[in-house]
Amino acid sequence: MRKDDKAYKKRRSMLYSFFVFCSVCLLSGCSSLSANSNANSTTSSSATSGRSSAASAKIMSVATKPAIDAATLKAQAILKTMSPDDKIAQMIMVEFVNTDYVSSGLQQMVAQHVGGVLYQPDGNGNFDASCATVACVQAYSAQIVADETIAPLIAIDEEGGLVDKVSQFYGNSPSAETLAQSGDPKQAYNQAQRDASELKQLGINVDFAPVVDVGPDSTQYGSRFFSAEPNTVALYAGAFIKGLQDSGIPGTLKHFSGLGSSNGIDPHKGLPIVTKSLNDLQSSDFVPYQEIIQQDNPAMVMTTDVLTQALDPNTPAELSPKVIDYLRHTLNFNGVIVTDELHMDGLYNNSYPNPDQLIQAGVQTISVGNDLTEGPLSTYEVSGIISGVEAKIQQGTLSQSQIDQSVLRILKMKIKYGIIK
Repeated sequence: MRKDDKAYKKRRSMLYSFFVFCSVCLLSGCSSLSANSNANSTTSSSATSGRSSAASAKIMSVATKPAIDAATLKAQAILKTMSPDDKIAQMIMVEFVNTDYVSSGLQQMVAQHVGGVLYQPDGNGNFDASCATVACVQAYSAQIVADETIAPLIAIDEEGGLVDKVSQFYGNSPSAETLAQSGDPKQAYNQAQRDASELKQLGINVDFAPVVDVGPDSTQYGSRFFSAEPNTVALYAGAFIKGLQDSGIPGTLKHFSGLGSSNGIDPHKGLPIVTKSLNDLQSSDFVPYQEIIQQDNPAMVMTTDVLTQALDPNTPAELSPKVIDYLRHTLNFNGVIVTDELHMDGLYNNSYPNPDQLIQAGVQTISVGNDLTEGPLSTYEVSGIISGVEAKIQQGTLSQSQIDQSVLRILKMKIKYGIIK
């Protein structure tokens, strides 16, 4: 019995050892399977998560990418149809003398596909006896539009007060100073809306107003200034331009880089000079531009014949790339920059320009970054500016891209205000 007992115990020990060995192997295998399964699951989950994250990022990228607005798309489509000559012509606003559409040369200038026309009734006699009714001016405007390939800007300086160019049709309008003295910015807003309504009756779609120069009425500009206090200018000029633009008429802040602090020279007769420091200008003359550009999105800013030494000690504002750069990149203006009229003596050593001098100035204004140059009186001057700009592009001193960007700004403004339907 003892031998049997020993044999039995030995067999039982061997079976137990085999059982333990099998159990260990089985457990080890399960663990391995589980690990592989978890690893595969993790890998699959990570891949899915990665694909999901990538897809989400792509969707977010598409969602956050700025959409191109309808006006821009329309402007881009028009730009693609334009010839090189037509693009440059779109950057030119012409004037004309007297009231005859043909003999004044206006019909021929319109046929050059210029971007706009300026009425100058006081200097050029556009509303004289032979066209002294609303119906006549309206018909004249309609003829200009009918003869243009792309709907033109038809502009006037209607400030009120001393510069009240439609008063013969509608009576006198209050000056900027009078509006500010009312103590109620709403009066400036309402007056601008009345002005807009009257301009539309005449077929005019642009107002070169308001004046945002900062200065007292004791200067030669008198009541054209709202105030000598910059925030008051910003308040009332801002209300005025909002009234115009809410009524569908693009307005214009002028005269950059500021005449209020100049030495009193009339830019029609000489070149005004501003000697203030940049700090002083930023706390005074530039305040209305800064505030109105930020708050009221003005359609246009007009550069003028003034030498602002803190920005460019050598070159008048409308001919200066430094002044344009300050307006674009410091004051962050992204609308249309238009020049003051090119005839003023301040650009030409205090003398009236001949046609070739005006052409040279017009080419320079476009080269430095103005979008719209104003003043040609003849087809010769229009053709000369177009040829001069083309020559600069061919020479590589002016890029086609700069021209395209300027034309896009003009077209977008025309579309926004319903000038281009």
